[in-house]
Amino acid sequence: MTFTKNVATVIIFQIGSNWYRNGAYTARDALVDMARRFESDILVIANGRRGNAKDGMATASLPVRSGTSVQMLAAGPDEEAARRALLRLLQEG
Repeated sequence: MTFTKNVATVIIFQIGSNWYRNGAYTARDALVDMARRFESDILVIANGRRGNAKDGMATASLPVRSGTSVQMLAAGPDEEAARRALLRLLQEG
């Protein structure tokens, strides 16, 4: 019997200055839409609050604004691609 251990990689970054360029709801919807493209579990933590990046209600409750320090955890088969895509979205808007 083989056991595999999934370990999430954590990245810490600041939200880019263009985050709200098209409005808060548009930005959060883009985050959820992008996260749902990946099979991996993705968690976003901002100012002590956390939410599943694939859940619109959870991301709407996060205090995310331009300049906010955020942690993102991803674990799963496509976690590296998910981290790269979401990091680019969150930093560049």
